[in-house]
Amino acid sequence: MSTTTEASQDFHHEWTAEAIIVVTCIALSLYNCIELLLTILTTFREWHGLYFVSLIVASLGIIPYCLGFVLEYFKILVFWASMIFSTSGWVMLITGQSFVLYSRLGLIVQNDRVLKGVKWMIIIDALVFHTLTTVFQYCQAYGGEQAAFDRALFYMEKIQMTAFCVQEFIISGLYLWKTVDLLKLVSRKGTRKVMWELFTINIIIVIMDIGLLALEYKGLRALERAFKSFIYSVKLKMEFAVLGKLVNLVQSSARTLSATLGDVDSFRTPSTAVEQTHDDRMPDWLVKVESHPVHIEDARPMAFHE
Repeated sequence: MSTTTEASQDFHHEWTAEAIIVVTCIALSLYNCIELLLTILTTFREWHGLYFVSLIVASLGIIPYCLGFVLEYFKILVFWASMIFSTSGWVMLITGQSFVLYSRLGLIVQNDRVLKGVKWMIIIDALVFHTLTTVFQYCQAYGGEQAAFDRALFYMEKIQMTAFCVQEFIISGLYLWKTVDLLKLVSRKGTRKVMWELFTINIIIVIMDIGLLALEYKGLRALERAFKSFIYSVKLKMEFAVLGKLVNLVQSSARTLSATLGDVDSFRTPSTAVEQTHDDRMPDWLVKVESHPVHIEDARPMAFHE
């Protein structure tokens, strides 16, 4: 998949710093993948829903992506066979991770038009950039016009990488925007802690994507692919942990509201009430959390229903 204008990404029978980094990143990625899959399967009570499916798909995508890259890098298998693994894993990993973020975006963004726009952005980007990049990769390897396809793939790699990064910037930007907005309104310590964690992981996601984009534009394709598998495995673990806490907040709001219906102290008072003028800016579940005491677990997400 290397082009004539970029550095080679093949192993040359020498254990250089690049080769060691590649192997280390692949090993850590696979470890994170196994740990994440076990945690997901033991956390969810019901194995269905967009959140669960996207987590599983994105996590499983790490395995064929790493396998295909290793087979290609060390020249263990012919290119077309290695590409079947790496491309299928790439599609599952990139688009699956975007759907993980999208699946819980509705908990803090109340605008249906924005949510539909994000959904169709992910779908259209996947169809256009996954397809074109894969076609150019096979044409570059087996097409007749080698130089032309080399150049086409050179630009396509950067275009698709930029497009997918912009996609994640938009989704993370929505989380950051709404989190900052809600942090001005929430007062309970447990709720603020979760919102700050949500803010922090989206900042980290943006920084990681910028790092991958820099490697791509520097032409360090082997390192970019190796770090991509590791970085996406880390992002998935962080998202699962914090988005799980966000789900627990939502579930706790429903349980708390039910438990306080008969409480003589449940009348709205200046010390515990959320101002009515804020209700249109806060999701209903967050209004309930702010209006009634709720204890948020700081441990890993409890087993929850989708």
